[in-house]
Amino acid sequence: MWKKMIMLGAALSTVVTVGLGTGFIHAQASLAAPEKELVVDGKKPARFTHATHIAMGMDCGVCHHDKDHKPLTAEGVASVGDVEKLRCVSCHNKESQNTELRKAKDVFHARCKTCHKEGYAGKKGPSKCSDCHLKTKGKAVEGC
Repeated sequence: MWKKMIMLGAALSTVVTVGLGTGFIHAQASLAAPEKELVVDGKKPARFTHATHIAMGMDCGVCHHDKDHKPLTAEGVASVGDVEKLRCVSCHNKESQNTELRKAKDVFHARCKTCHKEGYAGKKGPSKCSDCHLKTKGKAVEGC
């Protein structure tokens, strides 16, 4: 009898765990970051891959923040709706109060370059210009 109860308990536990796990996976899928590499357009285009940064355990709020500069959670990012509002230049532009962060280059260099040099979770990122900036006309982009 005990054997049957233990087997039934184990089966029930498995069903509940799988059911909850499936719901969790479904919820996470709706919050998924772009899978393909993004190219940040500009005078010297740079590439960015969410998957690389997520694999390091980075939360969305490391880069994405609200108008009060509070980090956004994955749910906060997903609730924005219009993807264009997640782009840095939607706030960091010529109307920005912080004159030092009006240009996309300055925003990315302040956030990305600093993090790549100082590191995150004990890992440093590539920090040469050509590591992120796309090559044009067979030459590495210069003047970072």
